[in-house]
Amino acid sequence: MKKYIINIVVIVLLFGCEDFLEEEVFTEYDPSVFLQDEAGVDALLTGAYSAAIYSNFQAIDHFNVQQLNTDETWETGGGLNRRVLPLIEFTWDASTDYFNNGYNRFYNAIAAANNVLSVIDGLDNLEEATLKKIEAEARFLRAFSYYNLHNYFGPTPIVTVPDGATLDEIEAVGKETPRATEEEYRSYVIDDLIYASENLDYGGLSSRANKGSALALLTKVYLNNKQWEEAATMAEEVISNGGYVLYDDYTKLFAVEGEDNNEFIFRFEAAVGTNQANVYIPHAFPPNYPIESNWENFGAQFRTYTAFYETFEETDIRRQLLISEYIPTTTGVLTPLSRDGDGVALDDVRSFKFVPDPNAAGRFSGNDFPIIRLADIILARAEALNEVNGPNQESIDLINEIRDRAGVGSIVLTDFSSKEELKDFILAERGWELYSESLRREDLIRHNKFVERAIERGKPAQPHHVVYPLPQAQIDNNPNLEQNPGY
Repeated sequence: MKKYIINIVVIVLLFGCEDFLEEEVFTEYDPSVFLQDEAGVDALLTGAYSAAIYSNFQAIDHFNVQQLNTDETWETGGGLNRRVLPLIEFTWDASTDYFNNGYNRFYNAIAAANNVLSVIDGLDNLEEATLKKIEAEARFLRAFSYYNLHNYFGPTPIVTVPDGATLDEIEAVGKETPRATEEEYRSYVIDDLIYASENLDYGGLSSRANKGSALALLTKVYLNNKQWEEAATMAEEVISNGGYVLYDDYTKLFAVEGEDNNEFIFRFEAAVGTNQANVYIPHAFPPNYPIESNWENFGAQFRTYTAFYETFEETDIRRQLLISEYIPTTTGVLTPLSRDGDGVALDDVRSFKFVPDPNAAGRFSGNDFPIIRLADIILARAEALNEVNGPNQESIDLINEIRDRAGVGSIVLTDFSSKEELKDFILAERGWELYSESLRREDLIRHNKFVERAIERGKPAQPHHVVYPLPQAQIDNNPNLEQNPGY
């Protein structure tokens, strides 16, 4: 149990706490008994899930970092605006609080996953298959956390604590580990996901890791690393063998009534009355929107650019979840959100993708939030195949699967004369399909459009903005951390 205790201490020591509070202990249990039982170890694993998966306002923080500096979404009003303005205006720096919060959150999740791995390493009374499944889930969560860190900052330190380390040695690890190289980082994450995929089965709750979620995340790792052939292969495995299907009605896919779907591969499971709820929709209601008595409307407002809204075909079913006009309770007059009477863009369209929950409790709704879903993986394979072969019939067929559900016309191979033309169309299709799902920033970066489109919106974007700066608090704590260029 020494390793168990040490790893709990790691969570405190590696992430910036300098003062300790002494608490009176009212109850005690024997961890040596608790953690010999499968239920006890699973409880520890559940804690790792809680640390890794964004919930409540953590999900909004992630949304802000991944969406508000893109060509889809921005924000005005409320106390939130002061925090997010640097993200919107490309004026962020190493002191921006979102970066340190995210860094700490993901490393806390990594520490929790490592804690599980440390505990099961000392168990000999559980079946090997059970231990491998627990290890696979913990390694998936660790890879998921490192994946998010890389999405924000590029390679960060891969923190490992030697067996039998003293407290001083543990603290030194956190203060001395340098950033991994790109190759080291990639290899580490891929190894974890391959192990998870080989030791988990398809099926089960999509809020827990399984073979499908491991292979789907591996697809996205390969895609963002531009390992196109590997991405195409992994995506095909998920599409063909995972048992996932596109949900028939896109307008209900993100509503509470549609959450028992078989399109979500990995999701954040939300429920009203728990500490895991969806708090997106109060940010989407426009001022004086006719809400129900059990709903809440925030002053902080997520707004969608008119230019993005107008890229949708009028018959596109996905467009129905974007609100371009409404009747405020105060005036009773139809009010535009897309363009005013003179045709001036208002950039005030609202995304109601997470359809208001009839049983919400104020700001808290029960809409599950997809982290990876089948449509994402279908478009990932289409993109990867285009990168390998240029325009090809399979990519066209895959895109048309998505478009058929959306009620828009099919495309044909002859519409595209070059790889770049089809690549641009796939990026647009990903926008239409995946808007408001915290994916736009990474898609734009992969397509080399993030900085370019920010400049088109009048932002002072520079090439180094494709990664965020490492938090200054972490650099102060670890002199071996090298800041990203440009910051």
